[in-house]
Amino acid sequence: ILCMKLLLLVAAPACGYRFPLVSSAAARRAPRPACTATVQTEKDEVDACLTEASDATAADACCVPRPEYTLMKYLQLQRVLNGAPLTDATVESLVRRVELASEPAFDEQTIWGDWQLCWQLNAKAATRSQKVLAPLPQFSNFLTNEAGINIFRNIVQVTKRRVRVVADVAYTPPPQSSGRLVSTIVGAWLELSLGRRFGWRPLKLPLPLRGEGWLDVTYLSHTMRITRGNRGGVFVHLRPQLLTREAAWPRRGGTSGPHRMAGRR
Repeated sequence: ILCMKLLLLVAAPACGYRFPLVSSAAARRAPRPACTATVQTEKDEVDACLTEASDATAADACCVPRPEYTLMKYLQLQRVLNGAPLTDATVESLVRRVELASEPAFDEQTIWGDWQLCWQLNAKAATRSQKVLAPLPQFSNFLTNEAGINIFRNIVQVTKRRVRVVADVAYTPPPQSSGRLVSTIVGAWLELSLGRRFGWRPLKLPLPLRGEGWLDVTYLSHTMRITRGNRGGVFVHLRPQLLTREAAWPRRGGTSGPHRMAGRR
């Protein structure tokens, strides 16, 4: 299975960053009517509406006063506490609400550092590598690489500790009023961590991945980022420190009660 995944990765177009195919703006629907709710309503009814929504229309009809908080909390509970997932249509509804609450913008200081992929929606135009590797843990970290180039480093953890695929993507910072990063893959490799107990360095096997494209940053805060790729994919990342049991389910007064999103089966 591992060999099959790696062969698909090499044979497929490079990580989805090749030739613009779709418009990011076209994927964002008109804003839903604003809603108001008391704290009690938000606590008791928002989760119920979202978990029971059977399609996008039903999800869009839910009153969600704090979409960013609701999306982040769901992703934390689902990722850390293994709650049953909401439908993709419901999560995408939350994503659109968060996007529509702010204009697309890129801020290098805010986006810098480590990010873990928590949810993605692949379009029909997605590469085979994106579809094959989607279930695996993935990170996309903004950093300066060994050559002194500012990049975002995409990491797919093929196995828990020993095997991962890495692709460095250089980007051009957009104008102040835009969130679009024009990007180019500048390096990719398969990394094998063997003999760590003996102090061996990871073995890096170059991969022939090349490509150009763009990535739209449609929402960015210090804790969450939402991006849309040129092949139509939607990606939601959170900071890794938010994906711990303590961050996902902070105890108050020494106890914690049931949560509908975490416990739905």
